[in-house]
Amino acid sequence: MNKPHLLMTKLVMLLTVVLLLGGCFLGNLKEGPNISEEMISRIKPGETTKKEIIEWFGPPQNYISPGVFNQILRELDVTKEPPLYYSFANILSYQFTQGKVRGIFLLVFTYAEADLRTDHLVVFIDDNDRVEYYGFKKGTAELR
Repeated sequence: MNKPHLLMTKLVMLLTVVLLLGGCFLGNLKEGPNISEEMISRIKPGETTKKEIIEWFGPPQNYISPGVFNQILRELDVTKEPPLYYSFANILSYQFTQGKVRGIFLLVFTYAEADLRTDHLVVFIDDNDRVEYYGFKKGTAELR
């Protein structure tokens, strides 16, 4: 075999390996419980109970007691005024994230892009274990 032919064969093999090592990827991401807008429409401040919220949406991803915030503010001495005392007993927080991921990877170059959107539901519970008020933001509707 002559040298130019051997060099060309090696070059073709190297190019083939580089092309085989490269690729692209697409993916979908979903994290957390799906927050049903139908169930949100059933939430009635002063009537809906904490138990119903947990039955409808499952266990909260975050459960926050305002007393914890007050304790942190007192211990860290971060405010000059006395800490706020909240009218609600606790907070239930739900989050559903959905997204699309895509990218390309080559031997010497990689590019990835993610488009993530989140729905947030925050429910404030009073001392009688009833919904005092709540907030919902639908972010996944903006997903392209």
